[in-house]
Amino acid sequence: MTSKVGPSQKLALVNHFRRNVPVDVEGLSFALGVPVNYIELPDDISGMIEPHPLGGYQIFINRKHPFTRQRFTIAHELGHYIHHANLIGSGIGDDRAYRSADTGRYKNTVVGPKQETEANRFAATLLMPLETIHAIQHREGINDPSVLAKRFGGSEHAMHIRMGVPYEPQPSFL
Repeated sequence: MTSKVGPSQKLALVNHFRRNVPVDVEGLSFALGVPVNYIELPDDISGMIEPHPLGGYQIFINRKHPFTRQRFTIAHELGHYIHHANLIGSGIGDDRAYRSADTGRYKNTVVGPKQETEANRFAATLLMPLETIHAIQHREGINDPSVLAKRFGGSEHAMHIRMGVPYEPQPSFL
């Protein structure tokens, strides 16, 4: 299971997968040699990355979370794989706020706010490339973050953040 993908190949794969929206983030993970597993996790844990018993790494995603959150979590964990492989140790568990969980299966004290911010930035850049957002806005005149979120397979909230537009969730009526 050991990944044979070198640093320049990782970047080439990431850039290749970013060309199409929505990004096939699970396909990218597998192409990088990092299998994705959907399992039951506590509600406050979104995902984890840990060493694979046969070498390399594997990602675990909370199968109870919404699809858009699962996609972002895979991308976030890939951010750790790309940027923080030397810090993963026995594993990193990320809570719903995408902060390294200090309870539960992993208590990774070397991954802090700086690394979590980097993993979030990687995830946003992977799933919602600004150059693609701008191209769609220019070419198709689509500026509504909710429409773009659907197009990119992401959450409205994440798209608002990516576009730098204030997010005010609409009240839901039963």
